[in-house]
Amino acid sequence: MSAGRSSTSQSDTVPTASSERLERAIRRASDAPLRAGNELRLLENGPATYEDWLAAIAGAKRWVHLENYIFENDGVGRRFADALSSKAREGVPVRVLYDWFGSADVPRSFWDGLREAGAEVRAVNPPSLRRGVRSFMRRDHRKLVGVDGSYASVGGVCIADGWLERSSETGLPYRDTAVAFRGPAVADAERAFAGAWDLSGAKPLPPGERPEAGDITPAGERDARVVIQEPGRVRVLRTLEILLASVEERMWITDAYFLSAPTLTQALISSSRDGVDVRILLPATNDLPWIGALSRTGYRPLLEAGVRIFEYGGPMIHAKTHVADSRFSRVGSTNLNFSGLLANWEADLLSEDPSFGAEIEQMFEEDLQNAREIRLLSSSGSIRPRAVPERKIDEGERRDQRRTNRGSFPGALRGSSGAATATASRLGGEALRGTTDSAYLGAYERKLGVAVSASVLGISLLGLRYPRLVAWPQAAVGLLAGGVGLLRAARRG
Repeated sequence: MSAGRSSTSQSDTVPTASSERLERAIRRASDAPLRAGNELRLLENGPATYEDWLAAIAGAKRWVHLENYIFENDGVGRRFADALSSKAREGVPVRVLYDWFGSADVPRSFWDGLREAGAEVRAVNPPSLRRGVRSFMRRDHRKLVGVDGSYASVGGVCIADGWLERSSETGLPYRDTAVAFRGPAVADAERAFAGAWDLSGAKPLPPGERPEAGDITPAGERDARVVIQEPGRVRVLRTLEILLASVEERMWITDAYFLSAPTLTQALISSSRDGVDVRILLPATNDLPWIGALSRTGYRPLLEAGVRIFEYGGPMIHAKTHVADSRFSRVGSTNLNFSGLLANWEADLLSEDPSFGAEIEQMFEEDLQNAREIRLLSSSGSIRPRAVPERKIDEGERRDQRRTNRGSFPGALRGSSGAATATASRLGGEALRGTTDSAYLGAYERKLGVAVSASVLGISLLGLRYPRLVAWPQAAVGLLAGGVGLLRAARRG
């Protein structure tokens, strides 16, 4: 499969009244206008994405805008720092946004080096009493590049060496997907960057770096919209629910940290029961193991409704994509969980071009060749069908996973790509051999129930024996939350 796919063909279908109503519904849900005249190119995995981004940066004449959740001080990070610094020294405005939490372990000297070269660098949403406790959950999870108002890219790829990894046994890559585009849709990607930039500092983005869609020359024949996700807006979730309500044949989804909202789960179940081919591709070994375990506890109702679930056998699949009926496809940064759907800043490109949808479907099918399917199987003496993977993760692999996931804060929490490499190397070699055993989904459900119940019981017993030990932390949290609330109310007054 090629590193980048490109085409500018457009469907010859004539719009109908029903398709116009659907387009209007999507526009209202996403708050994103449909732009015609774009060139779209899929960028598969870190190496191809980095080369495309660096080439665009090297050719910049008017400005470079870069916004990324993780910007590491490693080999890849320094390549980008050198490219950005070189462009800034030429006198081209270079502006960088990074998330405070996602890049928390990057030394200040790294950012100072960019600033000394002339780039302007801002952290998004650092801790602040002025913004209150709830704002800490809001993360800038975007992976966005904008150059000169003529090029933009969004997707799931962060700037770190982990996105270059491959399994030493199978050669399977750390899978991720981005999309590069030219044409009027670039203006909406730049609008997303401008919104985050303006919130992260006193000086807003200059008017000259805010292009209008009408001023950008068409570069192709594909229709697309950029969905700008902001905390509390739920635009991607609303759009997905509309697509699931209208999809006729198939909905294929790839996600990294799948903890579906109840309404999205019900929409997936309803579509599957209505005969739609619903498939979800997830990691077999997750670089955040606790999210992988929680995700599996949600498999059963989906499987019982006929949804097909697959787990990728490489080091990790970090992509966030979907394709509905070979037409409505998405590539972006939004994970289908609470943070991605509700709390974060995200950016996704939603295409309505059938040829681009066909490319997404082809990529999905190729990923399925390197995945295992989770199935519900009935066995003697079992009241409920078991969810059986095509191979188990044995205890040795689990020990390796626990060992390799012992990272330092915050890397271990945010999802370092190196966390599951040793486990995934063996998994990639054997996950595709088709062996089955007694591992099933009920184990994850029981483990989660035991963990939660034991935690509640332990805290309750501790409170009975040492009431002050429990009361003091509760009081401290209450004082902090109440004090911050009063301060904010006073400031508003």
